[in-house]
Amino acid sequence: MFKFIFPILFLSSQNLVAQNSAGIYKIKFAIDQDLVNEVRVKFVGETSPNNFNNIINFPNNLIDSIQNLITITVAKQLSARTSIFYKKNRKGQDVKSHGSFSNLKGMPLNRLKKAILSEEKDYYVRVRINYSGRRGIGTSFLGTSVTNIRPVVTMKIVGFNVEKRRVYAKKVRISDFSKLRAVENTIGNVTVRRSEVISPVEIYQMLQRTVQEYDK
Repeated sequence: MFKFIFPILFLSSQNLVAQNSAGIYKIKFAIDQDLVNEVRVKFVGETSPNNFNNIINFPNNLIDSIQNLITITVAKQLSARTSIFYKKNRKGQDVKSHGSFSNLKGMPLNRLKKAILSEEKDYYVRVRINYSGRRGIGTSFLGTSVTNIRPVVTMKIVGFNVEKRRVYAKKVRISDFSKLRAVENTIGNVTVRRSEVISPVEIYQMLQRTVQEYDK
């Protein structure tokens, strides 16, 4: 299932010829629940459908591949030897995102000031990757509505120097992915939404496509 992932793991940003060093101190990797949750329930009066939300559960090897892909991308853009580093808690353990209803686990969660104090680098980098769903025009009949949702991936990388000055910033937005079909049924004060979703492997493949565009 994951055989296409492993070749990238043999690539290392450390193999890139570069004199400067860069450290990725923060990665925000958010995924809209509409893209990964097959069933959602909303009651009249609620501002958002919080019922039946899923915590995004990625296998560890896939998370490693995602981080490696991000690291290689930053290294290419900044022409620097790049690595991810984590803030430490009082026990000396790495502080990572735990994973929530919309955020991927295992990502570094640091602040620029603390990152500069803890690691000696030429560049300090934060990365934001966001998977959102853009709804198209739907059809409705007798309490049932059908809508197509197009996934959109946004990737932004920002780099700072040791003086906290921004030295690099670039953002891309990719939306040429396959649409997902969502059907909502409303009975009384309850709306149940069932939809097609994207899998962790598809999320990784979409990131690969985004990186290809980012590298242009």
